[in-house]
Amino acid sequence: SSGINAEWPLRPGARDLNLDVLRIEGYRKFCNKMWNAAKFALMQLGDSYTAPDRDLMTCKLETANFSTIDKWILHRAAVAISDTNTSLKEYQFQQCTTAIYNFWLYDLCDVYLEATKRVFYKGSEDEKEAARHTLYTCLDVGLRLIHPFMPFISEELWQRLPRLGTETAPSLVVASYPRTGALWLDTQLESRVNLVKDIVHTARSVKDTYLESKAKPEVFLSTSESLSDLIAVMEDLIGSTKLHLNESIPLGTAVGTVGNRCEVHVLVKGLVDPVQEINRLQTKREGVEKFVQQTKETIDKHTDKVPEHVRQANCNKLSSLQDELVTIDTAIANFRKLTDN
Repeated sequence: SSGINAEWPLRPGARDLNLDVLRIEGYRKFCNKMWNAAKFALMQLGDSYTAPDRDLMTCKLETANFSTIDKWILHRAAVAISDTNTSLKEYQFQQCTTAIYNFWLYDLCDVYLEATKRVFYKGSEDEKEAARHTLYTCLDVGLRLIHPFMPFISEELWQRLPRLGTETAPSLVVASYPRTGALWLDTQLESRVNLVKDIVHTARSVKDTYLESKAKPEVFLSTSESLSDLIAVMEDLIGSTKLHLNESIPLGTAVGTVGNRCEVHVLVKGLVDPVQEINRLQTKREGVEKFVQQTKETIDKHTDKVPEHVRQANCNKLSSLQDELVTIDTAIANFRKLTDN
């Protein structure tokens, strides 16, 4: 069943609580994620790894050459620490668990671990050292944060980690709780990586539409954003043999857009039927044109009573839709050139 009713026996006049079994199963899988993340980390750290002599969340290690993605995950750890402590002070326990869950699942497992596999397999020794210190710090912080809510698995995994040079606590039960990581907070970096995640999502969506899941096509990005230091990360997360940044777009690419910030072109030449794609894009264009017209009509109906932020939002929406039309027209033109050849 999708849920069961359970009585709460400790309160007079017990009420029925809706207990979703599927959610319990989801958190069981989350525990598996944590376990596998720790297993991967311990394998990469190795038996000879020595933990930093001080907490990296409060004191930078000058000898380590941290990459952009290292700095980003330490920033996300700092955000999780801040959000968790704020929510605890306000007795918002659901917000606490959400912040910690999101850090573990969406930041550490889904992005950072996947992005650093290349470093551990092909990187220089300096890159590996920085990644090891970062990975260790994130695990240590993540386990400390989640311990009040999941004490048994967090204790088991923490006992397997090396100890910080300043750590004397024999157990997480009496170990210090993370309080700050402000040293690593970087909102500009977060904005850039958020764009990268949107690009990865768009590229994967295009791949799923045209290609088999195991395909590793070349990807071409057109953007004014500074992303050169994250090309390798995008290649790994997308599953691309090579990612080209602001180079000429060849014929035979399928295109996706990330608002008006980036165009994502996936090379599909020889793998799809150009005629079918032209028909599909024309249908998509009709839908976008319809939204353009609706947005224009909404803007034309604006009166002095319409708040300025609403006016601006509609104007931004119209601009984004018009940019999307240009991108679709470019893709149609490219596929037509393939049919001419």
